[in-house]
Amino acid sequence: MNTLTPMQAACWFGRDTHSGFLGGVAAHLYTEFNAQALDLHKLEAALQGLYREHPMLRLALHKDGQAVIREASNIPSPLLEIDDLRTLCEQEQKASLLQKRDQWTHQRLALGDGQVARFSVSLCSEDRIRLHIDTDMIAIDPSSFRLLMEDLALFYHTDDAPYASAPSFFEWHYALQNHADYRKLYTRDRQWWQAHLEDIAPAPSLPFTKEMLNGAQSHCLHDQLSLDDVAALEKLARHNHITLSSLVIGTFAFSLSQFTQDKDFRLNIPTFWRAPVLPEADRSIGDFADFVLLSVHTEKHRHLADFIQAVGLQMIPLLEHSHYSGVNILRDLSRHHGETQLAPVVFTAALDLSGGQLFSDSVKQAFGSMDWCISQGPQVALDAQAVRTDSGILLNWDIRLDALELHWVNQVFRLFANTLRTICRTPALLSSDFNNLLDAVNQQDSLPPCSSTSPNDKEAPLSALQQAYLLGRTPMLPLGGVAMQEFREYSGDFPIQTLRDRLRSLVERHTSLRTYINADTLSQTVSEKIVVNLIETDLTQMSIDAANAYMDRYRQTYTHALFDLGLPPWNITVFQLHDNQLAVFARFDALIVDGRAIATLMNELFTLDEVEPTPALLDQDEPTSDANCESAKEYWHEKLANIKEAPQIPWLAPLDTIHEVRFKRLSTTLDAKTFRQFCKLSAKRGLFKNTAVMSVILDLLAQWSRDHFVHAALPVLPLYSGALANHSTFIAVTWQYDSNDVIEQAKQLQHDIHEGLQNLSFSGVDIARQLVEQCDAKPILPVVITNGLSWPVAPADQTMQLKNGLTQTPQVAMDIRFSKHEKGELILSIDYVTNAVDTAAVTSLLEAINSTMHEVVETGEFHVDRLLVADKSSVSDSLLLTTDQGNQAIEDRILKVYSEEIGITDKNQLSKDTNFISVGLRPQHLKSILKYLNSEFSMELSGKDIIKCRNATEIKALIQGPR
Repeated sequence: MNTLTPMQAACWFGRDTHSGFLGGVAAHLYTEFNAQALDLHKLEAALQGLYREHPMLRLALHKDGQAVIREASNIPSPLLEIDDLRTLCEQEQKASLLQKRDQWTHQRLALGDGQVARFSVSLCSEDRIRLHIDTDMIAIDPSSFRLLMEDLALFYHTDDAPYASAPSFFEWHYALQNHADYRKLYTRDRQWWQAHLEDIAPAPSLPFTKEMLNGAQSHCLHDQLSLDDVAALEKLARHNHITLSSLVIGTFAFSLSQFTQDKDFRLNIPTFWRAPVLPEADRSIGDFADFVLLSVHTEKHRHLADFIQAVGLQMIPLLEHSHYSGVNILRDLSRHHGETQLAPVVFTAALDLSGGQLFSDSVKQAFGSMDWCISQGPQVALDAQAVRTDSGILLNWDIRLDALELHWVNQVFRLFANTLRTICRTPALLSSDFNNLLDAVNQQDSLPPCSSTSPNDKEAPLSALQQAYLLGRTPMLPLGGVAMQEFREYSGDFPIQTLRDRLRSLVERHTSLRTYINADTLSQTVSEKIVVNLIETDLTQMSIDAANAYMDRYRQTYTHALFDLGLPPWNITVFQLHDNQLAVFARFDALIVDGRAIATLMNELFTLDEVEPTPALLDQDEPTSDANCESAKEYWHEKLANIKEAPQIPWLAPLDTIHEVRFKRLSTTLDAKTFRQFCKLSAKRGLFKNTAVMSVILDLLAQWSRDHFVHAALPVLPLYSGALANHSTFIAVTWQYDSNDVIEQAKQLQHDIHEGLQNLSFSGVDIARQLVEQCDAKPILPVVITNGLSWPVAPADQTMQLKNGLTQTPQVAMDIRFSKHEKGELILSIDYVTNAVDTAAVTSLLEAINSTMHEVVETGEFHVDRLLVADKSSVSDSLLLTTDQGNQAIEDRILKVYSEEIGITDKNQLSKDTNFISVGLRPQHLKSILKYLNSEFSMELSGKDIIKCRNATEIKALIQGPR
């Protein structure tokens, strides 16, 4: 009977999607070789020979874990898969290869069907072929993979090569289990490890993502140390009486500790020892892998040399007692602590390879260079390897992006690689103080200086609004625990170096980007130091789908994260994609800049023209007398006296009970022609365009409210602002629904806004306090309407285009925003708290605003009667906006575009339930339909989304989303 080793059994169990932390993946190694030429017939024959000679390639592992070696006569044919990409252009080839890499990286070979390896070639041109190989480590561990490639090259080069058979893996394992000396060593080492369980350090404190994905997403980082670097490291190791492996492992442990801040932690150190219990066992293919647990202690060491020597000395007894499996050690450790114990960080130092390099010349002549390799393993978050190659040392890190942020791992990786290079060039730093070493490494890597301010920096107190924003960060307040901040997402083609230079120039010019906030002293300081808060993430080796999946998850965390106030609270994160495109996430806290300033900054960053430096003007506060303040206070007390309670919009729950919030944005677009006509009609009635848009919004909100009355906060900017900063405050306005008097109310609103701007000495914070006392309710201004029509608009030819955004504000449940697109469209967005407002209601509100403005233009009459509001007695009234009238408007617009594209002239031929295919819908129609739907409803639908919809009802459901 073929008995699995503890390591094989653990890998088999880890394949199960219910196997716990980072489970549901195969332990496998995927590699790519790039060759100039391959004889595919010879390669297929070589594979057949390989399978005949190595029984583990014929392993079948049944569901019950029983391992069976199939007969050589049952080898599948062909074994080699062929993908011909020669008809594709270079960009299409690259996309296809990345998609294949992503698929093979995450596949689980069908072990039950005897598939322990998979081989494929991608034909790119006559002199460019990529060989893809995936091997499951239950049958072929990394040390065996080297043998597999050597034998494959042997069979490829020589048809009838003499080959002396080696014992099978299970023969070796059986002999090992029954070897008397080994059994004694096994018992000895088990006792040794069990006696030292208390001494094993905890797992590293990795910053695992809060929302881990259900499916694995693996990625690879790699770097190459040159031959000169390797020679310098070997000389340094000899001088300090340590091995090269200890030097590299110790440097890795030191680098990791700088980011986890752990003083004690454990590492998983693999071993591939083959006990010589059978002749020729060193030529067998199988899973000889195991591991020991290295406990790292950093606190008592002052320099790297001392630390590395301690690591090297500790490795000696670990390897001496490695006859007891690491899997068993973790099980014993779990029993000892009463909970599951893991070793999620693996480090392999393959620096003493037989032959001195990873692959022989024979392998490289046959299959070219191995230019990509990545592995997966259950319960492993970071698998780091240092492998000797003919070019030096390959540093290769395999990481689980569903558990760790790529930027964080990138920082550790850079520190590790740069520390090795630094001690190569300056050996004395190995014995120097840790701080001196880190300073030298950071200087080499051009890392930004630590956040700090100097005595020459200017300090000023925070405004009342800034202090309110700080208070809103605390989750004690209802609708709190969030920062007042804006997120913007751009994509397009833009030189990364230009972006770096522009961003540094922005920081130099604009003091707001050098402003530090001190929450303890409630002060702000403009620093003279230039710190560029830029994060660069390279996703060029990912397929489009994998890159989008990573950015989707990153976005979920990024948009809601609170800034560490140790730095100026802003950030630009750049993702480099495989098609020379950039995706840029930008986030700014309103502690330092307002919405108009953010729009200006992003336009300056991405403009095609050189930005002319503009002097940063000092803010000139308008002199305010006590009489003016008192007058403004009296004005607002009288103006808002009719507000008796918080807005009576049918919230999903009482707002004062909501303490955990998450914002979401929904948007719609009013086409440029309709918006121009709407503005003209408004102007004829004496209304500014911003007033007209606000009037539509307020009237619909009032209709939705139980008492037909609503009040809202309006952010405003004083006219005397200077440098780009946060100069905004807000006023409050009210609206009473009256279907017969919209124009007069709109004019009154315009008058109220004008008056409000004359009374800003009583600030928005003062207004909020007044209303809280007046109504005894919090939050009292949960609805905000933000006018962005005066904000800078990006030119139409700008290569980086705004794709998405989100604004969140403490104690705000719904922020309704409108701004102008570069092509003249009106963009209407609602940022709302998902557990305060129903998504379907928000969708319908946006549609009602859009439809109302269309109707104003179509009828020439300024009226708002899109909603026929009935009973509002329950929370289910959050769906009141989904009226028959609103639904009909959506369906009419959907039917219009489909009928125009299909060519239907008889309107009676197409209804909401008519199957589009039955009336002539064809694939060639979908592109135009998709473009219209995405533009009209501000969606990002794909062709796959709409092709599944049979009629207008299903398209409408797709647009409105799940309810």
